[in-house]
Amino acid sequence: MRRETSEQDRPRARRYPSCAVTLRVAGLLCTVLLSSTAGAQEKTERTGTTLAVLHELQNAFSEVAERVEPAVVTVLSSRVEDNENQRRFSPFRRNPRRAAGTGSGVIIRPEGWVLTNDHVVGGADRVTVRLYDGREFVGKVRRDFRSDLALVKIDSPTPLPCAQLGDSDTVKVGHWAIAIGSPYRYEGSFSVGVISSLNRRQEIQDADNPTRGRFYPSMIQTDAAINPGNSGGPLCNLKGEVIGINTAIESDGGGSIGIGFAIPINAAKFVIDQLLEKGKVSYGYLGVQPTNVTPRLASTLKVERGALIELEPDPGTPAAAAGLQAGDVVIAINDRPVRNELDLRTIVAQTPPGTVIELRIVRDGKEKRLTTTLEEAPDITPQRERPARQPGLGIQVQPLTRELRTRYRLPAEANGVVVRSVEPTSSAYDIEELTEGTLILRINDREIQTTKDFEEATAGLKAGDRVKLLFQTGNIKKFAVVEVN
Repeated sequence: MRRETSEQDRPRARRYPSCAVTLRVAGLLCTVLLSSTAGAQEKTERTGTTLAVLHELQNAFSEVAERVEPAVVTVLSSRVEDNENQRRFSPFRRNPRRAAGTGSGVIIRPEGWVLTNDHVVGGADRVTVRLYDGREFVGKVRRDFRSDLALVKIDSPTPLPCAQLGDSDTVKVGHWAIAIGSPYRYEGSFSVGVISSLNRRQEIQDADNPTRGRFYPSMIQTDAAINPGNSGGPLCNLKGEVIGINTAIESDGGGSIGIGFAIPINAAKFVIDQLLEKGKVSYGYLGVQPTNVTPRLASTLKVERGALIELEPDPGTPAAAAGLQAGDVVIAINDRPVRNELDLRTIVAQTPPGTVIELRIVRDGKEKRLTTTLEEAPDITPQRERPARQPGLGIQVQPLTRELRTRYRLPAEANGVVVRSVEPTSSAYDIEELTEGTLILRINDREIQTTKDFEEATAGLKAGDRVKLLFQTGNIKKFAVVEVN
């Protein structure tokens, strides 16, 4: 039966829809509130997750520092340098003077082999390695000018912490990069950045000879802070593996602007193995000037990739003997693909001299095979005449006389022997105050009154011995420790 709605019923009937709307609004408010609460909770969770990730990354950096820094060393090099300006304007300083430099290095063998840059130690007549724990050792250098790499051997009575070498072929742009070294003598400095680019070509003038430079065919670029003194130190990945040796920076002012370059560690491994085995590096030599085949050149030359020979090879070179010509594109060597000029340089350089190689080339759109025998690359190491080392302390003395006491303004009550000269190749030369006219008062625990006392106190000294000296200049006494060459 149909029931009519009365006037009395209508208001009540109208309330039901209003109540439904109220319930819906309330439901929506609850949903909004719950969503807001959930959003806040989600935001909190996201923040917590982000902080956890950052803490994990922070801990990873700290682990790299703890693992690698004990294997990073400071390399101190010095050499005798006759400076005309020093002679002209500094009459109170001995001549010739000793020029000093500071770089970094990384221990790669527990028996004391340190990897560094050749430009850090090249030309030095004395190299000292300072370890993470402060100990110092005189090192013996094996160097390779062409690669700008060198090994320094130090003799430690105990095994040394060493870094693990990584695989630079796996490095990608955007990967973390960590530089460790001694910039501006701040030892153990740790900086973080990313890999900015790969396969950067660089040619850098030799500081000793501006007419000669080093060519770096493939360097890792990083924005990790690298400054003078970082040279020779490691560039590491997030695992603490060495992926490169920090070598150079691009900078107008001499400081870091976020463009640093490192030699890939895989290129260094070839040099390390030869320096360890025979003390020098032998490179294969073909005698060509290659360049990359660009996409524009590829269609013209009818190749997909390869190394283009730009200049006609000089007569007498292995390349000329093979019949290589300017305009040829090398696409393989002994069936190893040559994708670009770097492949050609690397394959040739790392093939032993005297090896017969087969070159696959493309000439005028047609493939040909040529054969030749590689020669040894010419030695480009700058030769510098080094002064011979003198045995002992390198200090020559004379008796203290009234004339010398007056000349060098020594106190009337002072006794000892007077320094006549200091050998520039000796460790004593590095002590600025130990110069002509200095009064030697004591050696180790022996008082020095006469030249005979001095001779007896220094007799029998051998390389590596450390001698305690007490000396006097004017009214000032000073103590120092000198290591015998």
